[in-house]
Amino acid sequence: MVDKGVLIRAVLYSVAILYVVIDLVAIKGPLHRAMTRLMPRSAEVMEAAKEQGVVAQIYYQPIVLGQVERRVEENLWREGRTVGELKPEERLQQRRAALNELIDLHLLRLKVRFNRAEAPVEDSEIDAELATFTKRFASETEFKESLAQLGWSEKELRFRVAARIQQEKYLEHMIEITVSEKEARDWFEEKKDRLAQPARVRARHIFRSTLNAKPDAVVRELEEARGKLEAKESDFASLARTLSEDERTSQDGGELGWMQAGRLPKDFGESLFGLEVGKPAIVQSKIGCHLVEVLEKKPRVERSFEEARGDVMSALEGIKRSEGLKIYRQNLRYRDEHKIEVFLDVLERGLDLPAKE
Repeated sequence: MVDKGVLIRAVLYSVAILYVVIDLVAIKGPLHRAMTRLMPRSAEVMEAAKEQGVVAQIYYQPIVLGQVERRVEENLWREGRTVGELKPEERLQQRRAALNELIDLHLLRLKVRFNRAEAPVEDSEIDAELATFTKRFASETEFKESLAQLGWSEKELRFRVAARIQQEKYLEHMIEITVSEKEARDWFEEKKDRLAQPARVRARHIFRSTLNAKPDAVVRELEEARGKLEAKESDFASLARTLSEDERTSQDGGELGWMQAGRLPKDFGESLFGLEVGKPAIVQSKIGCHLVEVLEKKPRVERSFEEARGDVMSALEGIKRSEGLKIYRQNLRYRDEHKIEVFLDVLERGLDLPAKE
């Protein structure tokens, strides 16, 4: 005897399946419309994402406008510039460049994630990179304040540096580079004016921050310190140890070492290179005042190919690596183009751009 309950359930299931098939395939009814709205590339989903500030999607993973803005700030920070200095059109250009970088980096991370063993990173490599980077700042305080402006901790900076080194090492593994002797000599002849040893100065300083103090009071304090030096009531090293707020140099008597103008913040570097040897002067930067004494100066010096050979080979390798990286990224972008969606209207959001004709 047939169980009526089983029969009824079978009939109901059949009716339900038939309805689903008819709705989805034949009449494209409410169920079809609801499922369509939930598809990642549906108009409704796209508009909802844009409302949340999503400026691009890669494999359905979002990049939001806030990430793009942070990347712009980071790029400008490395150049000693700020977003506030840009016109709307320049800011849009920076956003476009930053978005392209973020898309390329996202695709690259996917590759590196599955090939980490080919690009291990040692702590010593991170330390060396950070040491070179921090030399661009006139003081430890300026370095930390700059990090704070970006909302980064030193731990996060270290993580970012490690990630960049790992990506570069992976790319080096993927991109073969060779530079011939002839290439090197030809390139040197074209660029030898730029390969001269730049002018350098060795200096020391006493730094006082103006972020939480009145600039006039800070200047008066440093003027008093300079008076003590002129009257020989104290020496520079002693004053640096007691007065300087630069944690990195104060215990070394304020010693900054040898510096090149191109590797210093513009406001500090221009003033520093204009000072006379042995005559302390007060120099102002964005976050404070420096009582600076130039100890030695070395002029610009031309170099022969043999003297510059190491720099020439490194420069050419860097150029070829950049070209190889560009091609590699283009290939990644081309391969995954169907998985990348960019919303240009979101990229322009918040900018006072001229009306389009």
